[in-house]
Amino acid sequence: MRNENINPVIKRIAIKACCIFTSPALIGSGNDENTDNDVLRDSSDKPFLPGSTAAGVLQSLCSETSVLFGSDSRISPLWVFDSEVKGEIIQLDGVALDRENKVALDQNKYDYEAVATGAEFTLRLLLTIRTNDNDEEFEKALKKLVGVLRSNNTAFGAKTKRGFGRVNCDEVYLQEFDLLPDNIEELMRWIDFDWELKTDWKPAESEAFDIDSETLSVNLRLDGSIMIRDTRNIYEDLNNNEKEPDYKHISIGRKPVILGTSWAGAFRSGLYRLLYPKFETKAAEYLDSVFGFVAQDDSQAEVSLVVFGASTLIAKDTGTHGYRTITRVKIDRFTGGAAEGALFTEKPWYGGETTLEVNYPKNREDIRELIILALEGIDKGLIQIGGESAIGRGFFKVLAVNGEAFSKLEQEPKQKLITAIEKAGAAV
Repeated sequence: MRNENINPVIKRIAIKACCIFTSPALIGSGNDENTDNDVLRDSSDKPFLPGSTAAGVLQSLCSETSVLFGSDSRISPLWVFDSEVKGEIIQLDGVALDRENKVALDQNKYDYEAVATGAEFTLRLLLTIRTNDNDEEFEKALKKLVGVLRSNNTAFGAKTKRGFGRVNCDEVYLQEFDLLPDNIEELMRWIDFDWELKTDWKPAESEAFDIDSETLSVNLRLDGSIMIRDTRNIYEDLNNNEKEPDYKHISIGRKPVILGTSWAGAFRSGLYRLLYPKFETKAAEYLDSVFGFVAQDDSQAEVSLVVFGASTLIAKDTGTHGYRTITRVKIDRFTGGAAEGALFTEKPWYGGETTLEVNYPKNREDIRELIILALEGIDKGLIQIGGESAIGRGFFKVLAVNGEAFSKLEQEPKQKLITAIEKAGAAV
C-alpha cells in the first residue's frame, strides 16, 4: 500500500526578473589565480550569481518576506536558482590609505576582478505552495518580494555599501500553475514548462517596498582634473595611434568613474581631519560607527551605515573636458635636473560634472549633518577626491543637493552631529 502524501503541492508560481548591473559587481570566488579576488565562474568560464547569494540578499532586505525562506523546522518553499551573468569581467585595484595623512598603508595594495557595469542576468524564483500552507500569506509575501526587486534598491556581491553590485530589475514576470488533482491541463502545462519560452508570462503584481533609508543626491563640478590611478584598463579609451600611458584615471566601459570606495575614503579621511582638532579620539570612534571598520586582526568589525554610489564624470564642454595625456618627470632636488628613470606619462580626466548618491538610515539626522559637513569641506577645497591633490587634482565644487542649491545648506547648524560625537565614546 502506497503512503499517501498528506501535504501535496497545490500550486507553483514561477517568477522571472530581467536584471542589469548598474555598477561593477564583486561576486568573489575566493580564488586568487588572476587577482587577489577573482570573480566566480561556471564550467564555461562565465561569471554567475549563486542562488544562495541572491536568496540571502532578498531575505535580508524585507522581513515581511521571511515566510518564503523557511525556518529551522521547515525547508524554504521558495527556490532561488543560479543565474548566468552575461557581461565582461574587468580588473580593478585599490589601496588602503592612512586616514590622517592620506598615504598608502604598507602591504595594503590589492587588486580584484569585477563584473562590469551593464552586465545582464535573469533571476529565476519558484514558489511551491502546499495544501497546509496559507496561500494568501505566501502570495502577499511574494508581492512584497517583487516590490523589493522593482525598487532598484538591491545589490549583490561584496562591498555593496560602497556602491558595488547595484541592480535594476524593472521587468518582472510571473506564471502560475494550479496543480489540484483534477486539473490535468495545468499539470501538463507545468510538465512542459520552460524558463526560456516567451509565452504565458504576465507582469508580476507587487506591493510598494518601504526603503528604510534617506538619499542625498549631490551634483558636483570638477574644477581642474582628477586622477584615481588605473594601471590595468589603460587601453580601453586609446586611439590606434595614441601611445599607451603609464597610468590613467579609472574608467569603466570608456566612461570615467569615481567608485564608491574612493568617495568613502575621501569622506572618512577628510572628516577625520576636520573633526580631530575639536573631538580628538571621539572623532575616530564616531566615524568608525558610521563608516564601519575591520580591526587589523579581524577580531572586530562593524558594517557601514552609509552607502556611497559610483559616479560617472560627464563632459559638459567637449573642447576642454576629457582625458589628456601629460608627460611628467621627477626633478632631482639637489641638481635641478631630471631624476634618472623618473619620466612617466599619465592621463588624468579634466572638467565635467557628476552626481553622487549617498544613502543613510532614516531618523539619523546626525549622519545627514555629517555628510553635509563633508560636502562643505569638498566645496571649500579642504577635502579632495583621488590622488595627486598636492598638484591641484581632485577639487570639486558642490552645486546642489537633492535639487536645492548647496549654498542654502552650508550654514545649517550641526548640533545633532556634535551631540552624537560627544556620546561616541560610550556608544562604540
